[in-house]
Amino acid sequence: MAKQKPKKKIVTKKHLSREHREAKQTRILVIVSIAVGAIILGLVIYGVIDQTIIQPGIAVARVGETKITVREFKPFVQYTRVQMLNQAYQYLSFYQQFGEFGSSFLDTAQSIAIELSQPVVLGRSVLDEMIDNIIIKEEAAKRNITVSDAEIDEAIQAAFGFFPNGTSTPTTTATIQPTATYSETLQAMINTPTPVIEDSESKDLNGESEIDETDRTVVVEEKPGEEEVIDPEGDLADLQDVDQLEISPTLEGTPEATPTITLTPTPYTTAIFGEKIKEFENQFKIYNFKIADLRKIFAAQLLREKLAEAMDFEVETTKSEVWARHILVALEDYELALDILARLREGENFYDLAALYSIDESNKEVGGDLGWFDEFTMVTEFSEAAFSLGEGELSQLVETTFGYHIIQVLGRRENPVSASEMLQQRQQLFSIWLADQHNQRDDIEIHDNWDQFVPITPEVPQQFIEALYQ
Repeated sequence: MAKQKPKKKIVTKKHLSREHREAKQTRILVIVSIAVGAIILGLVIYGVIDQTIIQPGIAVARVGETKITVREFKPFVQYTRVQMLNQAYQYLSFYQQFGEFGSSFLDTAQSIAIELSQPVVLGRSVLDEMIDNIIIKEEAAKRNITVSDAEIDEAIQAAFGFFPNGTSTPTTTATIQPTATYSETLQAMINTPTPVIEDSESKDLNGESEIDETDRTVVVEEKPGEEEVIDPEGDLADLQDVDQLEISPTLEGTPEATPTITLTPTPYTTAIFGEKIKEFENQFKIYNFKIADLRKIFAAQLLREKLAEAMDFEVETTKSEVWARHILVALEDYELALDILARLREGENFYDLAALYSIDESNKEVGGDLGWFDEFTMVTEFSEAAFSLGEGELSQLVETTFGYHIIQVLGRRENPVSASEMLQQRQQLFSIWLADQHNQRDDIEIHDNWDQFVPITPEVPQQFIEALYQ
């Protein structure tokens, strides 16, 4: 049987038109798909370029001809946030160790957490610090003050607890001066087995413990060099060079001391130091904060210290101090406070009344003795009242947030200011000078969109917040 020939497909104009239309639609879909893909790829590429090239080069502020870029600003803020978060964890740990006796640690940890929850406020603080660093650098250049790479290396090594040449341990030989005697007026007032003023530990009215200085016995106190160490988690702190000797003065003068420096080897190798550096780099890698950035921070700090030291600030070399005792009565016991004051004026014994009525547990057992203190030790109201009294004089009722105080001054003196106190004065004066320079400059410009570049990472973990307020 013969095969039947297939029928020829008849192609009409209608078929040709449809095929042409479908092919055109296919081409359009391909072109659109390619165009969309190109746009998406372009956006991705632009985003990468924007994040890595464009944005980092944007200036957030300018001081004269020097600009502060996003590349410098963001890592510095994130580094600061890490530091603050580490500190908050540390203070919370202290609170958990000491319980209710460490409530101040909890308050500090909560304050830090609140600061971290306000990124723009924190960011502005960091930006102001960066502006100050530029002002300091300019002033230092005028005075030919520089910081060498070796000084930066040494500072970073010390911050990581690495002392290749050993740590300094001062030892002291002191010349003891004769013991002072009390005046007749003072002996007449102290007719009890108290006030103990020789190295007695007391608490000021700000709740801080301090060692009373004495005019009876010379006390030599030495402070070995201390360096705050960065832990492996990146908890960096300001460097402190405290190789200094403090000697508490007497009415006769200050004893002479000859420090002898000995070097103590440190069980810390270069290899371990290298590991610490790597750990630090790994921790801060996600924030694009490198060792080079850390060096800039230390260089700025060292330059600040050198400039402050070079400034010819006039500091006080002596300070006024009073030796006083007090009786503290609760605010709700006003009538009792009046009665105690009246009994004191009639001649009753201050020591006995303090032991009986004072609610200041830190010193009631020693007749309310507060030892020697300067005008900045106590709260303002108390200090003003104490420093207005003459030797042996009783105050009126002095009201503070602690209650009603009855104060009696036992002595007054001018005391030499310690080296650490003079350093603190210089730092305060330098901060005032720097603030004035900042305010007087008319070439400081903070761009309107600076706050768009403030990072919010690392954030405070929710479990940490819960631990703070549980």
